[in-house]
This record gives sequence, C-alpha cells and structure tokens, in this order.
Amino acid sequence: MPDPPTPREERQPTHYDVLQLDRHADWSRLTLDNIKAAYRRALLIHHPDKTIISSRPAQPTPTCTYSIDDIAVAYEVLSDPAKRRAYDATLDTPNGSVLTEKSAHIGVEAFDLEDLNYDETESIWSKSCRCGDEHGYILTESDLERESQHGEVYVGCRGCSLFIKVLFGLQE
Repeated sequence: MPDPPTPREERQPTHYDVLQLDRHADWSRLTLDNIKAAYRRALLIHHPDKTIISSRPAQPTPTCTYSIDDIAVAYEVLSDPAKRRAYDATLDTPNGSVLTEKSAHIGVEAFDLEDLNYDETESIWSKSCRCGDEHGYILTESDLERESQHGEVYVGCRGCSLFIKVLFGLQE
C-alpha cells in the first residue's frame, strides 16, 4: 500500500511577517521610522502581558504568536540596510529564510563539543536543557558534517524553544 501523501509544507514566516510589513514595499516607503513603529507594535501585539488599548478599532488577534526574540531579530535585520539586502536575497532562494537562521538566536549559550555527553552506542552527543529534558539537545555526526565549514552548529531543544551553539573543530 503506498504511503499517504504528505501535507504541503507551510511557508515559514519571514521577518516582514513578524513585523507585519510589506516585503515588496519600495525602500523609500519602508523607512527606519516605519520599521521601528512596526517593531513596537509587534512587541505590544505579541507580548503575553500587554494589550493594545486605543480609541481605534480593536486590532485583530494574531493567528500566530511570535517570541520577543523573533521580533527583536526581525527588527535588527530589517533596520540595517546591509543585513536587509542580504536577508532579501535569501528570501529569493528555493528554501527561503526562516526565523531560526544562524544569526537569529539571541542570548544563546555556547558550548564546546567536549562539554556535551557522547553516547557511543547511538553515536550522538547530548546535553540537558533548563526545561528539564535530560537529553534536550541532541547532535549527530551528520549535523557536524553539514556545518563543518562553520565550526559551529545551533541545536534546538526538543522539549522547548531554547537553542545552544556548539563549537567544534574537525581534525584531519
């Protein structure tokens, strides 16, 4: 019996989506002031303890909630013209860009590969996470090979949304 078709993968949100900005607006219309205003608005909309109170009609409830880190990264990238050009170029690639791009992790702890526990039977490295998952961060040899040119790899916890950066060097 053939496998059922896999559901179509949803498009990952862009930094423009996070700040509710038009990606295709011309650069003269998307000024630093506009980006800053969108950043502040996004912080209010997505902050769990804040609500927008105004005389204007109620803001629509967002269908997706972004973290403060997502919003800060979107602002950092879109407010810097050089970073924005580079980011726009990545959006035109087949895979696009996602919020978890390597430069998008704020406040990430860095560890040497030697700091992680190595399991010889499964050939994986692991580290416990603050969320309580004993093996929250898992790293494989293929992860290291894929990022061998960079000498670092970002690993997400499988139990929460935290990331760590693992530094390593390849020996020949």
